[in-house]
Amino acid sequence: MNKILSQDETEAQNGNLIDEIIKMSDFSFERLPMLDIIGERLADSISVALPQLTGVLCEATLSQLDYVPMGKAIDALPMPAMMAVCSSPGLDGEILLVMDAALLLTAMELMLGGAPKGHSPRETERFTAIERGFGQRLAALVMHELQSNFSLAGDIELELERIATDPDSAAVTQPANLCVRLHFTVALAANTGVLEIIMPYDALEPVRPKLGKIHFGEPSDEGSPWREQLSGQIERATIELEAVLAEVQLSIQQIMNWRSGDTVNLWIEEEHDATVVCADTPMFRAAIGKRNNGNTAIRITEALEPEEEIPNGRNDH
Repeated sequence: MNKILSQDETEAQNGNLIDEIIKMSDFSFERLPMLDIIGERLADSISVALPQLTGVLCEATLSQLDYVPMGKAIDALPMPAMMAVCSSPGLDGEILLVMDAALLLTAMELMLGGAPKGHSPRETERFTAIERGFGQRLAALVMHELQSNFSLAGDIELELERIATDPDSAAVTQPANLCVRLHFTVALAANTGVLEIIMPYDALEPVRPKLGKIHFGEPSDEGSPWREQLSGQIERATIELEAVLAEVQLSIQQIMNWRSGDTVNLWIEEEHDATVVCADTPMFRAAIGKRNNGNTAIRITEALEPEEEIPNGRNDH
């Protein structure tokens, strides 16, 4: 149910909004549209990279990108949180990476082989040495993905300077200086955490010309950055393969008559090759055998060419 505000409350809200507009008018800046593209791509990259670290599916979303003073960004941090301060020779300052406790502890439990079921509010804002160590690994992964996606606008070789839990010690610029804040929500193992990247506007000066216009990379002798990015994502993707030993056609009546101990004749010889199938498409022929440790394995013997599509679904031969 919508709350009906009194005249005094309405005037107070309007006054706060006007004050905010006046504060932002003190900053002379242009929006950097390439950061929106980089942020969206970074969310996709985290959704692919984080499962490799935790072993479960992940969905990261860029929920907000705004321009705020450093002081306001620090005040709005999701506490308790672990903060990583990063630097790069390609930037004129440090950037701040923030992970809230829900994201950090969920990822840590998954990396340890556990199955998190939810987290109660922490009674302390201090993190243990083990938690800080896992936070550093998580920050390194996010920094690597940010560095990779940022390559469209410029090379920034990010280095982790320090891990902090105190917002005042993690400030990367003066409280009144303008910053770009990227706010991500990360769904991991039925838990939702928060990831924020705060970049001082002045620190982006070396790459600001490219960030200020929308472009998709520039052709060079080294190849297309977008092509390299896509190739990297494809190589890290996972697929399911099935080794099919034989296929037989049986009536439903025969199957319904099966009982425990019945034998089904596959009509194949012992040395019959299996067919490796991916998404209902035969890919390889493979011989079946056993390794020295007793595990069953297959050895690829032949690559199968995909069947050509028949026009109109008809075969005239």
